[in-house]
Amino acid sequence: MLRRTALAAFSLSLAACTTPQHNTREVLQRSDTRFFIREQCQPKSTASFSRAQVSGLDELPAALRERLLADLPAEATGSRPFIQCQDVAARLLEDRLHSLCWPEARVTWQADTSTGASTSQSRLNVQLGARYQVDDIWVVQRKNATVPAARIIKAAQSALPKDRACSARTFEDIRTQVSKLGTFHRVLVVPGPPPGGEQKKVPVVVDISEKPPAPRTK
Repeated sequence: MLRRTALAAFSLSLAACTTPQHNTREVLQRSDTRFFIREQCQPKSTASFSRAQVSGLDELPAALRERLLADLPAEATGSRPFIQCQDVAARLLEDRLHSLCWPEARVTWQADTSTGASTSQSRLNVQLGARYQVDDIWVVQRKNATVPAARIIKAAQSALPKDRACSARTFEDIRTQVSKLGTFHRVLVVPGPPPGGEQKKVPVVVDISEKPPAPRTK
């Protein structure tokens, strides 16, 4: 019950972000939910890390950087006895970056001993790694879908920038373009798993949920 409550609190705090970028917000929500289930960590308190507490993100737009650093666990304990998740903020930030198409991102945690080594005053060091390009576009649909996958792929491809950069902005543009095709309940755009090897390319997954048909009136 405690873990479910903690996860709900994190989802609500992220949903409250005043940003028009719906896809980025939903991607981070999903990333956070999966993270806490996998890591079996229970957040006890959260904080928005300041720019001074994090190195390696200066190249990102300010709004995106703030969203990435919002509501990070300042203190967390594991769900099993004697497990202390002191570096949970670093691992969660790493997951968030992976979900926004930095597959090589690595984040390390370091306590700030000059201020008493409190976990709420940690310092995060980020190495973003190479920026990837969009490769294939995959479509995930539910049963009885009315919009063909081929139309969705064509719309998604039309939103790609010339350099095919895989980024949060690209995801937002794909979501906007695909949403024009129908009255979808949800369009979520996320990176797929990198194929490996030397190619810096990654597939993009467009997850579609259509609204159920309205009941016929007699």
